[in-house]
This record gives sequence, structure tokens and C-alpha cells, in this order.
Amino acid sequence: MNQHRNAHERIIDEKTAADLKRRLEAEMKEPVTVVAIVGSVNAEYSNWTARLVKELAELSEKILVKIVDADSEADEIERIGMDPKRTPAILIGPEKVSVRYFGAPSGYEAWGFVETIIQVSRGDSGLSSETVETLRRLVKLGKRVKLQVFVTPTCPYCPHQALLANRFAIAVPEAIEAETVEAWENPDMADALGVSAVPDTAVYVQEERRWVLKNRLIGVQPEEKFAVDVVVSALGE
Repeated sequence: MNQHRNAHERIIDEKTAADLKRRLEAEMKEPVTVVAIVGSVNAEYSNWTARLVKELAELSEKILVKIVDADSEADEIERIGMDPKRTPAILIGPEKVSVRYFGAPSGYEAWGFVETIIQVSRGDSGLSSETVETLRRLVKLGKRVKLQVFVTPTCPYCPHQALLANRFAIAVPEAIEAETVEAWENPDMADALGVSAVPDTAVYVQEERRWVLKNRLIGVQPEEKFAVDVVVSALGE
């Protein structure tokens, strides 16, 4: 799914669309709302993102798309707790989980984006029972964690780490939020943390209504190790 196409061309080519349609029909169970927040900031990427989610919705009646214009729908932006200057952004299944994308899910990232929609629909993270048990310690401890994964469209490893963070949020929505941040489109966020290599995962813990950075994990993490690191970070150990 290439961003650099004529605005009148479809983003998802005919063959890919046919394959995706079959897969979505076979694997999706419950409807999933996909909220795309667009605006004048990064306008080209916003337009591309809106087109992408609309094309996905055409492939499955279970993908329910809502486009929110950050420039004209301030009340709605405030209601869902988003920054009107941070566009494009996408929320997947916000009524069920806290999974967000900041930046267009293009290049390699498109695969993980579609996988996430399917897994939210199924209500199945695809994680091992051991990993889920480890992550559920956060609930028992009353901790809330945000996993912020910085990626770029040309990074072949990034979708694996972003998808794993999303799976954590799907498995334990009471305690885990996941954000995939496209570093090139959000240089201020990347620069604030000094991101120099991707994937770069920042682990935040909520303390007195503030997100406090507790750990940084570079590269693709093995599932069980990542889960342990997240819990240990939340405990401040």
C-alpha cells in the first residue's frame, strides 16, 4: 500500500483487495469501529489515511469507519481525548480496546494494521496463555501501562513489534494501551525521546494521572520477554 499514488487511484490494488476481502469474511467475527482523525496538519497523509480506511470498509461490512475532521469537529476530538494537531491518527475498536496509530499505516505497517483489526474483531490476541497470565499481573497490581512503538514505513521489523504491543492491549484492555507512532510524520515525538533506531518501544506507567516513562526497548522483542519487561517496568524494578 503505497502512499505516493495519484489521488484518483485506489490504494489497495484489485488482487490485494480480493485476497483481503476473502480473509476478512473468513476471519472477522464482530464489527470493529475504525476512527480516522484527519486535518490540515500532515494533510496529504490525512487524505491517504481516509482513503485507506474507506477502501477497507468496502471489503467488509464488519469494518465500520468514522472520519473525524480535527479542524471542524473540535467537540468530538475533545470527547475522544485526542490532540487536534496530531493528524492523521487512527483508533481501532475504541469501544473495546485502546489501540491507536499516529501517522498513516503505510508501507510494511499496513500488514500489522489489518492484522490488528482482525484480532480486535475476534477478541483474540493470539498470545500464549503464559504471556497473558504475566500481563494480567498488571490488573492485580492496579497498574496501567502505555506501550508507544516508534516505526517507519521502510522498516521491515517494525510491524512485528507494533502488532505485539497491540496484542498486549487486546489481551488486557483493562491495563494496557498501545500506540504506533510513525516517526517521520511525528518528528517532534521522536525527537523528544531521541529516537534514532526503530522499532523503539517506550514503556510508560500511569502515576497520579500522568504518564511516566519507565523503560525503552530497542528492536523486536520476544513475546514472553516483552511481557516480563513490561510488568517489571510497571513495578519500577
